[in-house]
Amino acid sequence: MTTAPQRLKQIKHQHRVQLFAFLGIIFFIFYMLMWVDNMLLSTVLAFVLFYSFGPFVNAFERRGLNRVLGISLLFAVSSLFFIFAVTSIYPLVSSQASALKSEIPKYINGTTDLILKTESQLAIFSELFQDINIIGQTEKYLYNWTQSLFEDLPNFLSHSLTVTLLAPFFAFFMLKDGPALSRRLFNMVPNNLFELSINLKHQINSQLGSFIRARLLESVLVGALVWVGLWLIGFKFATVLAIFAALANLIPYIGPIVGAAPALIIALINGEGPMGVTLVLTPYLIAQIIDIFFIIPLVVAKIVNLHPVTIIISFIIGADLLGVLGMVIAIPAASVIKVTIANVYEHLVEFRS
Repeated sequence: MTTAPQRLKQIKHQHRVQLFAFLGIIFFIFYMLMWVDNMLLSTVLAFVLFYSFGPFVNAFERRGLNRVLGISLLFAVSSLFFIFAVTSIYPLVSSQASALKSEIPKYINGTTDLILKTESQLAIFSELFQDINIIGQTEKYLYNWTQSLFEDLPNFLSHSLTVTLLAPFFAFFMLKDGPALSRRLFNMVPNNLFELSINLKHQINSQLGSFIRARLLESVLVGALVWVGLWLIGFKFATVLAIFAALANLIPYIGPIVGAAPALIIALINGEGPMGVTLVLTPYLIAQIIDIFFIIPLVVAKIVNLHPVTIIISFIIGADLLGVLGMVIAIPAASVIKVTIANVYEHLVEFRS
């Protein structure tokens, strides 16, 4: 017959086994994401699709529609819309991209000339700038970057194709089997951590879902406003520049500057006067005013609830570890870490009291 102390010892041993198994699975997933090619980007995009489609799938299911059928309908409609959008804008984007590629040497030379003028003007005011070879380093960097951009394009397209196939595949099964897999995973969590884990799951899902949907809306609005503005003034490469601005806007802080830089450089190299440069920058300015004063305060800031210093530190760490992708996911990752630490701390305080 098992005594009470032996039973308690068995329960503690079982809890430890469950905890180590749970942590082992988490570590394995983290290893796969960080060290397998295309896995992290594919998973990030799969989560974007998961949180974008999730509310619709749940709404369909509440109305009595089979979950798999609802997911299939969403993917079918989204695929048709994506194909229609790509086939509609691809000829325009392709022609603009080809024209931009043919004029890149012109813009590189123009940029280096602008930097050379700036360097000479700085040298007049201070001897500190006389020994700094800004122009040589910049020209070398620009040529190397543009050359690698077009030479590595086939490799980039190959990776993009892999990601394009993997991300929807992951998202489909996350939507279909996510609840069941989640229950199985949480069954491995010890009883004393079960409530903490469930609360964490709900809070993280709520924050990530709201944040991703808000950022996507923000990016689309910025891209649309930039495109309309550049199109109205008849600016070259309006569609390509608008798409670039929308994607760059996903990067915190420096994204809007990076997104506007190509249009500004093109305008300056083409000899646009102050009025022309102002017209080119106006769509970007309007988009950022709407973004900063309406979208971010009303939607994004309330979701993450992070201190600006925390956001900056997270941004720097993300950029150092994962480059551009790290910049994009820095804020949601910091938000998840903050929620986890806050809940674990609260759990420990309650456990001790």
